Amino acid sequence: MNIATATRALLDELVRMRTEGTERIYIDEKTIRDLELLLNSNAASTDSGNESSDVSRERTAKDSLGSEIKQKKDITITDHPSTIVKPSKEVESKLPSPPILDIPKGNKSEQWKWLEDKVLNCETCNSELNPNGKIVFGQGNLNADLFLCGEAPGADEEIEGMPFIGPAGELLIKILNAMGLEREKVYLGNILNWRPRHNQSYGNRPPTKEEINFCLPYLKAQLKIVQPKIIVALGKTATDGLLGHDPKRRLSHVRGKWYEFSGAPMMITYHPSYLLHNPSKTSKRRVWEDFLLVMEKLEMEISEKQRGFFL
Repeated sequence: MNIATATRALLDELVRMRTEGTERIYIDEKTIRDLELLLNSNAASTDSGNESSDVSRERTAKDSLGSEIKQKKDITITDHPSTIVKPSKEVESKLPSPPILDIPKGNKSEQWKWLEDKVLNCETCNSELNPNGKIVFGQGNLNADLFLCGEAPGADEEIEGMPFIGPAGELLIKILNAMGLEREKVYLGNILNWRPRHNQSYGNRPPTKEEINFCLPYLKAQLKIVQPKIIVALGKTATDGLLGHDPKRRLSHVRGKWYEFSGAPMMITYHPSYLLHNPSKTSKRRVWEDFLLVMEKLEMEISEKQRGFFL
């Protein structure tokens, strides 16, 4: 069998999915074992095999891999592009019902401090932490016009207990700076307050629907306190959390459009991690066009130079 051809077919499919906004895909243990057997079998075989049989096996392998990819669209994009992490039964713990929050009267600072204490002392949030990990609560200007919602904390975030401080966060801040904004002028939050556990030594796992639903009241409370003019959902997980899970939803079809959440206009765009692993000018331009729409909605002054970025 021609492994090079099968590999090219797989790579072409992954590239196609990435350009359409797919950020994650699960690959289970059985598929990994099958791929290992395929590679070992090919290494032991010779080129003297029947050509028609090779073509048939090649087509079967391609169809099988393509089917696996199409059925399980959730591959974690991290600093390790080859990382593929699927939740195991050990980390899929049963969570209690989402918390019911009654924000007390007071000014924004008092309300935010009350909510922060609630989250930092949440028994469930603490029980889900990785060893030496910290809860990551939202951070920023409580009078911000712009509220950016990410997915789940990564390795850097859980160590420091702060949102958006890893490579993706640094890229997001560069985007904000290009808009004429500083980190201190916006509010940064995540759909989840902890980094999801998994059995790998590196990489990230996407949150489950149960995990998202548990933390959603905490996110809604932050929005209620900050009362931003605009919400930006960064990535598919944030989008599914805010709009509701829809297996048919493709980020490429919903990004760049206005929706509404908690009474505020919401723009959907790719997560900065998408640009880290797909740094083409076209991808950057798509994301920048989404943020130009945000600037227009906020009635920010936009220069011709800014309008021409990544063209």
